[in-house]
Amino acid sequence: MEIRREDLTFISKVKNSPKIDVIAGWLKTNRFLICILFSVILGVALGLTLRPLHLSSESITLISYPGELFLRTLKLMVLPFIISCLIIGAANLDISKNGNVAVRTIVYFIVTSVFNVCLGLTLGLIVHPGSPDLRPKNITSFSGPKKMNAIDGFLDMGKNLLPENLFQATIQQTLTEYETTMSANNTQILKKVVKYKDGTNTLGIIFFCLIFGTILGTMGERKRPVLDFFTVTYEVMQKILTGVIWFTPIGVASVICGKIITIVDLTTTLVQLSLFIMTTIGGFLFYQLVIVQFIYFIIIKESPWSYYLSLGPALATAFATASKSASIPITFKVLDEKLKMNPKITNFVLPIGTINMDGSALYLSVALLFLAQINNLQLGIGEIITIGLACTAASMSSAAIPSAAIVLVIMLCSVINIPTEDVSLLFAVDWLVDRFRTMNNLIGDCYTVAIVQHLSKDELDQNDDVNKTEPIDESHTNSSFVMQDLEQNGRINECFTNTPV
Repeated sequence: MEIRREDLTFISKVKNSPKIDVIAGWLKTNRFLICILFSVILGVALGLTLRPLHLSSESITLISYPGELFLRTLKLMVLPFIISCLIIGAANLDISKNGNVAVRTIVYFIVTSVFNVCLGLTLGLIVHPGSPDLRPKNITSFSGPKKMNAIDGFLDMGKNLLPENLFQATIQQTLTEYETTMSANNTQILKKVVKYKDGTNTLGIIFFCLIFGTILGTMGERKRPVLDFFTVTYEVMQKILTGVIWFTPIGVASVICGKIITIVDLTTTLVQLSLFIMTTIGGFLFYQLVIVQFIYFIIIKESPWSYYLSLGPALATAFATASKSASIPITFKVLDEKLKMNPKITNFVLPIGTINMDGSALYLSVALLFLAQINNLQLGIGEIITIGLACTAASMSSAAIPSAAIVLVIMLCSVINIPTEDVSLLFAVDWLVDRFRTMNNLIGDCYTVAIVQHLSKDELDQNDDVNKTEPIDESHTNSSFVMQDLEQNGRINECFTNTPV
C-alpha cells in the first residue's frame, strides 16, 4: 500500500495539533485521578459480574486480599506519620515570638475546626446516612463497648487524654465496663471495672504530641536537633505514603469488588453512599458559601464575595489536585498581588495552615458517624463528645496530600471501637469528596489571613513604622520545615495532578 505525501502531512498536522498537546498534557497531569476512576469502575464491574456466581468464602477472601494489604499498610504508617506531623506543626507555631498574631490565628483555627466538627456531627445525626443493612453477609452487627451511663464516657475520655504510659497508649485505651459478680449473700451486683482494650489511644497520643510540639517551639535554637529528627521522619513517611498511594487503584478495585460481592442489599448500599456524599458535600458548600462569608462580613464589615471570587485560581488548583500544598504558590500570588494582603500575615498563616483543615474536620465527623451507623452502634453523649474532640485534634494532623483523610478515618475508628474494614466503603467515593474537602481546607486559610490581618491592623501599622526601612521578604520561607514541606509536596504532586491554572 502506497503512502502518499498528503497522508504524511495530515498525520504530522494531527500529531502537532495544539488540541492534541492539550489533551495529552491533561491526561499526563491527571493520570492518578484517571487510574482511581478506572479502578472504581473495574471494581464495580467485577463485583456485579461475580456477585451472581455465589463464590465461596475462600474465593472472596482472595479477591479482597490486595485491598486488605493496602489497608494494613496505611494503618502501619499512622503512628509515625501523625506523631511527626503534629509535633512539627505545633513547634513551628512558636507562640512566644509571634505574639498576638499567633494567638489570633490559633484561636481562629480551633474555633472553625470545632464548628466544622459540630456541623458534621449535626448533619450526620439528622441525615443518618449509614444503615446496618450495609454489613456483609454472615457477619453479626457490631455492638461496641457497653457503658451504663454517659458519665463513664466523659471519665474514659479524660483517662485516655492523659494515659499512664505513652507506649501502652499506642496499642491500648482505657474503657469502663460493668461486670456481674456475686455478693456475700449470693445476689448479683454490678461492679464498675476499668480495663484496657485493644486499639490505639488516639486522644492521648494527639494530646501529648500537641503539648510536646508547643513547648518545643519555645526553646529557640535548642529545639533544632529534635525538630530536624521529626522533620526527616515526616519526609520519609511522606515518601513512603507517596509510593503506597500508587497502589491505591489496585487496593480500591479489590475492596470495592469484595464489598459488592458480600453486600446483602446492593440497592440500599447505593442509597446510603449517595446520602453520605450529599451529607458531606452539602456541609462543605454550606460552610464555604454561607458560614465563612458571614464571619467575614461580621468581622470585617465588607462584602465577602469580591474576596471569595478573587480566590478562584487557588480554589481551582485545590479542586483539580486535591492537595492544599499544591495550591500554596498560587495562593500566595493571589493574596499578595491581587488582594494586596500584608506579606507578614500571609508568610505566617499559610505555612502553619497545615494544621487548619476545616473540610477534613467536617468529613471525619460525618465518616465516623456513618461507620458507627453501619455497625448499629448506639452512641451516647459521651461517645459523641469523644468523637468531636478526636476529630478536631486529628484534623490538625492531616497531611496536605490527596486522600490523606482516609488514613485518619482508619486511625479514629479505634476511638469508639469501630471495625476498620468498613472504611473500604468510603474509597469508592473519596476521590470526589476529597476535592470539595480540599477547597474548604484552603478557604479556611485564606479567610484566616483576611480576618487576622483586620484584627491585627494596629500592631502591623506600628511594626511598619518601626521597620519601614527593612526589606520585606517575598520568598515566603519563614522556616526550613515549610520549605521542605513545600518541596516535598511539590514532588508528590508531580506524581499526582499538578494541574496548571
